[in-house]
Amino acid sequence: MTGIDNRPRLPESGPWQEVWYLKLNQPEARRALWLRFTLLRTLEGKRVAEVWAIAFEDGAAPRKIGLKNTHALETFAHRAGGGVAIAESDFADARTSGSVISDAHAIRWDLEMRPAAEAGFDFVPSALRRLGLVKNLAVTPFEDLRFSGWSEVDGVRCAWENAPGMQGHLAGPKNGHSWAWGHCNHFVDESGAPSDLVFDGLSARARLGSARSTPLLSTFYVRYGGREYALNGVRHLLRTRSRYSPVTWQFEARAGSMAFRGEVRAALEDFAGVTYEDTDGSLLYCHNSKISDMTLEVFREGAREARFTADGTVAFEFVSREKHPGVEFVI
Repeated sequence: MTGIDNRPRLPESGPWQEVWYLKLNQPEARRALWLRFTLLRTLEGKRVAEVWAIAFEDGAAPRKIGLKNTHALETFAHRAGGGVAIAESDFADARTSGSVISDAHAIRWDLEMRPAAEAGFDFVPSALRRLGLVKNLAVTPFEDLRFSGWSEVDGVRCAWENAPGMQGHLAGPKNGHSWAWGHCNHFVDESGAPSDLVFDGLSARARLGSARSTPLLSTFYVRYGGREYALNGVRHLLRTRSRYSPVTWQFEARAGSMAFRGEVRAALEDFAGVTYEDTDGSLLYCHNSKISDMTLEVFREGAREARFTADGTVAFEFVSREKHPGVEFVI
């Protein structure tokens, strides 16, 4: 289960869930696209491969269109040379194309992607994996991507040119209990100038049996000033503070003399709700926004060194075992 890459981990038998997901933003248009390739094999014998998509538009007439198509697990294929396919949709490290269609809507895409910088991150502390306390894979193979190509929502085509985004990979015998996740690679500094800052963070609770969960545990990735800070060791878990609600996530993470203090913000109408099925048949509810806002402050030896903001370009989701009544569920 180790390795920051997109190799499928699907075993020959047993309950399993595996996900490859992508998000990309058009900052000026406040538009975003979320794509998800999913495998699910449950204890009760369900075997499916699914393709999901949500198109976010936060303009004069905001809308969120979410779709998924479900296929037999046998439609999943691992392509020679890398990449995966589910039915007619494909994903590889450098390209994705496909479609998700319902009676009411259709989302199609054909996108090339290239790293703006080679950067990946493993959310799971290696010590916890060695001890067998965490059995899941949770990695971001590509923290800082640029997408070019097109997407189409209900016949209206949109061009993407060097759009900022990322790509992640999850796998394991079952999902966690609940979590908050965020990512952004489109910030400006205090003067309004573009920055190469990248943020990726996870605050999660693991399941303990059917009804209990662990305390909140958090790991973070920050690229700042040309240096990568991978805050995913046990010592980082002990020094990190994090709390989230449906509309805000506040955290502070430390690495030696450096500290990163952040706040992610979203309105309830920014979220699109989707329902996930776990391998034991239980349900999780993902409240998903790709058009959130964020402030990140950097401290060195206790003194604030820099402050960055992101407006409408932040991925923010909170996943729980209950639906939030103020969020519209689209899938």
